[in-house]
Amino acid sequence: MRSRGKAVFLVLCLSMLLLLFGCSPSSQITSGHNSTTTTSADKGEGGEQYPNGPIEMIVGFGAGGGTDTMARTIQPKLQEILGVPVAVRNMPGASSALAVEHVQKQQSDGQTILFQTDLIRVFPTMGMTDYTYKDFEQIGIGAMGIATFTVKKNSSVKTFSDLVTLLQSGKAKVGVAGIGDPWHLTLEIVKKTVGGKAEIITYDSGKNAAMAALRDEVDFSISGVNEVVDLLRAGELRALAVMDKKPFQVKGLGSIPPVTDFEEKLAPHVPEGTWWGPSVKAGTPQPIVNKLKDAYSRIVQTEEFKKFAEERAIVLITIEDPQEYTRKITEKTSWLLWDIGVGKRAPEKVGIPRP
Repeated sequence: MRSRGKAVFLVLCLSMLLLLFGCSPSSQITSGHNSTTTTSADKGEGGEQYPNGPIEMIVGFGAGGGTDTMARTIQPKLQEILGVPVAVRNMPGASSALAVEHVQKQQSDGQTILFQTDLIRVFPTMGMTDYTYKDFEQIGIGAMGIATFTVKKNSSVKTFSDLVTLLQSGKAKVGVAGIGDPWHLTLEIVKKTVGGKAEIITYDSGKNAAMAALRDEVDFSISGVNEVVDLLRAGELRALAVMDKKPFQVKGLGSIPPVTDFEEKLAPHVPEGTWWGPSVKAGTPQPIVNKLKDAYSRIVQTEEFKKFAEERAIVLITIEDPQEYTRKITEKTSWLLWDIGVGKRAPEKVGIPRP
């Protein structure tokens, strides 16, 4: 009986040990918008093994667009530096909100990268998704498409001052890519500064908005210089100004004057446009984030990337702290959109304080 009792006691002890090990932190569920199983990477371990397989880079827009082109330009170099295959996957929909939500459902292990755009700053107030910049770790912001105001070559609007006069008359028809996008935001900034009004007509891209100016559907359009550079070089469009405080040199075209040459009151609001850069899900271990930051920094400093930017009229920028920059621009943009009546919900409801 004693030997039998000892056997039962040993079995009970073994069972308790198994239960204890089965409840270790690696099997617990993380909290957040979308709960996922925690991995060693989520806990900050194993960063030295990164990457441990193919990487997927998610683009929230269709193939051939500005964001897709940027992602596919850095993809070969990223693949070379990290030593694993990097696949670009297009996931268009809801101004990239679908891509944002997809990445948030993945592990915080750096194996899924969101090739992010500045639209992350409008999500809080436009209500396309509940995710904000806080749900991501910004890897870098190295390139920007600067906003420009374009008209057809024989338009009666000859200068940016003429454009301001047209806005102040309340008779302007303006083409932009969409409500809440950077080109619409640019228009609202100018209107608010100079006291103008306009009828807004939306198209599915900045380039198509510019094409609408060629067809006389609108008096002028607002796009990224990079979106319309071919039309500018061909002489079909004229650029009146860029949303900056310094002239913008375009290879094969010349210089586009800054808006501040015409309206000094716009100085606090420039530069304005769209920007791109990779990001990963918040909670990704710092060693992985650092490795990706180093890789991206090396890529944007290559001669190949600089040549690409020059050809496509893309502005190279250096943001020392991309996370802090994104915080500030999100607060500023969210509350501007809310205050002018375009926002769908108060930014404070999703944790974005007024700057």
